Amino acid sequence: MAVEPTASSSHLDLSTAQVIKTPITTATGSLLSSSAYEKNASVDSSFLGPLHELTSRIARWRDALDLPDPGTYEQVGREAKTVHLTNYIFDGARAELAKALSLSPAFNVTHSFNMGAQGGAMGGINPGTYSFGGMYATNNVFAQGTIDNDATLMGRFNYRWGPKDISKLQVQWPSNPTNPSVTQVEHERHGKDYALSMKAYNPNISNQSGIFITQYLQSLHPRFSLGIESVWQVMPPMEDASMSYLMKWQSAKKDWISTLTLQATGPLQASYWQRLSDQVEAAVDLQFLPHPSPRDRKAVSTVGLKYDFRQATVRAQADSTGKVSMLLEQRIAPMFTFSVAGELDHAKSQSKFGIGIQLESSPLDENALKGLTPPSPPM
Repeated sequence: MAVEPTASSSHLDLSTAQVIKTPITTATGSLLSSSAYEKNASVDSSFLGPLHELTSRIARWRDALDLPDPGTYEQVGREAKTVHLTNYIFDGARAELAKALSLSPAFNVTHSFNMGAQGGAMGGINPGTYSFGGMYATNNVFAQGTIDNDATLMGRFNYRWGPKDISKLQVQWPSNPTNPSVTQVEHERHGKDYALSMKAYNPNISNQSGIFITQYLQSLHPRFSLGIESVWQVMPPMEDASMSYLMKWQSAKKDWISTLTLQATGPLQASYWQRLSDQVEAAVDLQFLPHPSPRDRKAVSTVGLKYDFRQATVRAQADSTGKVSMLLEQRIAPMFTFSVAGELDHAKSQSKFGIGIQLESSPLDENALKGLTPPSPPM
């Protein structure tokens, strides 16, 4: 006896057919789309294949060379700068009181006093200045700021985004509107064998002005590096661009380093630094300023020596202009440093003398400092 299909059975058969039909259609469409994707991918691969192969070969070649990190463009020649007194000499009397409030994260405050230094109003003696500063540092953040008795604010802020990228901000905002303010934005990229830095001084979007600097330093040999710097100055309605080139050569043990910098405008600077022993370092610097007239050409050579004693550091320097200077930093106690500086210019019959003290204090005892590791902030 035949059974007539009911409405429910017809509905089930139709649903079953739809269920069976749907995955087949979907699978067919997926196969078609996959084939089209593979076809497009093969076209792209055949089009970009030579370029991809070239970049891969260059990457393998650079990895095989195992070139070191050359450091940043600005750090080239820092060994000679630590020997010379350009960044250390002072005159008059100064005192600095520093107090560490925390070690990890690092946090301290400073009080600085200066008086009697030359270079005041109308070339006279500076009556004296006071500044208050603070510093905070972690492994990824470095913040430092100072404000003086004239309400001039100076600050630095560095942030490490990752192992290769660091962003920096520096400001100097005077309270007097007649004095120019400075704002500098910078980003550094550190690769395995190169360093790239981009800076902007006083960028102004409204009038489209500023100074933009790009620096690149590349290791070509474990002992040899080359660098290039471009400077673009935009001061409407005028614009100017210049290039500088740098070379760095060092020994395998890094006990001597020589550098050479050539600017497009003509100035040439060469430096040589050598570690003579564990306590003694020597440095020589030469600056040449060319000029179409031989009488106006200038060259200055500087020789410096640094000696590290157990509780003191002595720096001495002499240049070809007849200027002789010396600095003594004596650590009388672990938290107390006494400094004496002197400079004598034989050509101009001028002299400078400075004396200073530096006192550090910490509320943390030795037990509290155990197990704490100072951070490595981005500098």
